[in-house]
Amino acid sequence: MNAPLSRQTPGANQAGLTLIETMIAMTISLVLLAGVIQIFVSNKQTYRMQEAASQIQEGGRFAVQMMNHDLRMVGYFGCSSLVTSPVNQVDLDSDGVADSNAGFAGNGLQGYEYSDLPITISNTQTLTTADVLPGTDIISITRGEDMGIRLVGNLTNVNANIQLDAALAAGRFQANDTLVISDCNEGDIFAATNVSNGAGRVTIAHTNAVNTGNSLSKAYGPDAEVMALVNRIYYIGTGSSGQPSLFRYALGNNGVMTAEELVEGVEDLQITYGEDTDGDKTANVYVDASAVTDMSQVVSIRVDYTLRSLEDNVIAGTSGGGAAFGGGGGAADRHLRRSFSATTTIRNRVQ
Repeated sequence: MNAPLSRQTPGANQAGLTLIETMIAMTISLVLLAGVIQIFVSNKQTYRMQEAASQIQEGGRFAVQMMNHDLRMVGYFGCSSLVTSPVNQVDLDSDGVADSNAGFAGNGLQGYEYSDLPITISNTQTLTTADVLPGTDIISITRGEDMGIRLVGNLTNVNANIQLDAALAAGRFQANDTLVISDCNEGDIFAATNVSNGAGRVTIAHTNAVNTGNSLSKAYGPDAEVMALVNRIYYIGTGSSGQPSLFRYALGNNGVMTAEELVEGVEDLQITYGEDTDGDKTANVYVDASAVTDMSQVVSIRVDYTLRSLEDNVIAGTSGGGAAFGGGGGAADRHLRRSFSATTTIRNRVQ
């Protein structure tokens, strides 16, 4: 006879978690979640740091390349053996006096300290302390553009129109552009009164409507070149986004200087000038603009930039302080910073 089955109380096998077990499980879960969050935050901070470093590196390279090209070409106006500055006859405001912004002061180079502001950059424009960040330097570079165009025939008179090959000159120039004409002996700066095309030639007039006179300094032959005048002023200002930025004023039509924002995040620009004091075409001393004896004797230029990240709080921590890599100063805003330095030789002055 089989033994009777024992009766079990309903729910006797359904064991639950005690309150202590639940709390332990929650604590372990929170610890694991905190670890995951910490890894996420750390990875995000690393990404922001790497992105900021890349932005600074890219901006620094671009700033150096932009300025170095102009610095190498300081004073160039068609022939490197030309040792005297061109005759300046531009008179866009018709006051009978040649415009100062179109000249070759210091043979195309002029440096300024912040304390020199305000600076007249055209007959109607001034660079002031409202435009430039305190303590930063300013530099003005004048030169002819990279590629000149030779004349297609002799000029029989000093007031004759200038004629160029239309295949090369078409679309290059327009009325009221400031131009340079030079050979290996002399040169002139003038404003084009009219630019016209016809019979395979571009004809440029230079009357006293926008010049001090109708005549150039000489009658130029087919060995002379015509090119646009390049006048650029580099400085540090506040950009459209509120960031400190590298700016430059560039000479345009009608002698108007137009501001261009080049690189965001450039917060300092310091320039020293290598002056040749013994005539051997090598810099003997590097000094600030205010200490240069003769700008025409400067043969090289050293430019020091400081760039910062566009975002703050890139550097981890809450105490502020240092925030730099590869040099540069620290600040309590936790921006990442880097210093760049470049020394450029002025080619036309060492040949």
